[in-house]
Amino acid sequence: MVTKLYFDDSCLENKESVPYRIFQGYVDRFLVTHKPPVLEALKFKLGRLSTTDDITTWIRFAIPRSVRELDINRSFDGYDYSFRLPECLYTYETLVVLKLSDMIYLDVPMEVCLSSLKVLHLLNLLCKNENPISRLLSGCPVLEELVIDKNENEPEPFLYVIVPSLQILSISSKHRNQAFVEVQPEFFEEEVLMNVPSLKYLNYVDTYDYGHVCSSNNMPELVEATVKLVCKRPEKLMRSITSVKRLSLCLYGSMLQHRIKFNQLVHLELCGCPPKWWDLLTWMPHSCPKLQVLKLNKFEERWSCYIVEPIEGHWEKPSSVPKCLLLHLNTFEWSYYNGERQEKKVVAYILENARCLKTAAFDDIDISSDEKANRKIKELLSLPRASSSCQISFSVS
Repeated sequence: MVTKLYFDDSCLENKESVPYRIFQGYVDRFLVTHKPPVLEALKFKLGRLSTTDDITTWIRFAIPRSVRELDINRSFDGYDYSFRLPECLYTYETLVVLKLSDMIYLDVPMEVCLSSLKVLHLLNLLCKNENPISRLLSGCPVLEELVIDKNENEPEPFLYVIVPSLQILSISSKHRNQAFVEVQPEFFEEEVLMNVPSLKYLNYVDTYDYGHVCSSNNMPELVEATVKLVCKRPEKLMRSITSVKRLSLCLYGSMLQHRIKFNQLVHLELCGCPPKWWDLLTWMPHSCPKLQVLKLNKFEERWSCYIVEPIEGHWEKPSSVPKCLLLHLNTFEWSYYNGERQEKKVVAYILENARCLKTAAFDDIDISSDEKANRKIKELLSLPRASSSCQISFSVS
């Protein structure tokens, strides 16, 4: 007996309604006649012809089958606030996984009881009533994984993520339409409040320069975090993740007013494309006394380069050698190394002081000729090394 069902009508999107009615009738008949004791997964990929009545009927067919995972995607160009999910979905107590994406109007009722829900994905949804996501989360007492990809034109003024059981959290707010952002910046003012004391993995991306991020408590169990921010005051979020062990950090246009200690951090990746990244590179090693791995990189997605005009900067040699260089750093990697003056100063300083360094890798070296590549490689090989066991490797683009 088939326990996983996937229905796709997206290929009918630009066709007449007759083929869709055939699809609709097929789904109705199949769900009526197909009666496994437990339905593991039910997935829909729907187009513009699907209606609230259709999805309501199908969900009501699925509930008696004790469906564990429900995945609904409704994707097409344009906005349609008429497509809503039935209220019975929000009190479905045996649902474990719920994934909703694209052109679904999230109209959350006052009563929410998803007592078994552990995984919730909300991607690019339409939201009109006040704080629908926060209201939805209030009825998910055992939630462990939450993924929110905000619709750029549908921001929530307040987003409260107060879930004591949560272990994995991803919140993403990305620019998709530069012109829209430039015309209506005030539309994006918002506040995010996170209270997630059991969190282990965090991905937080906010490329709007208008919001505020708050966290009411620390995240003492945090193992790994990716943080990409444009906001001018990132301290509140950064102070809540000081227990993290692995951190990927890109503060584009942001400037931390105060240094923050990361006493448990052993693996750090810094983005080398935003302005003021030299400041981070100067003080972060001092703030991470146990750091073992340092990677300097450019994130593949140039997610906010047009928002803040790049500025010239330079690296300042620390007044004292960071403890992590003397005692712990064993791996240093630099992607897209250009061999410019400031970059060479950084490399020379690290090689000269990292006593435990085992590997220094330079990937995707930007060269236009073999002669330039050879010169950059020779310069790196000629630098003094505090560690006699340090091996230097290269790759060119």
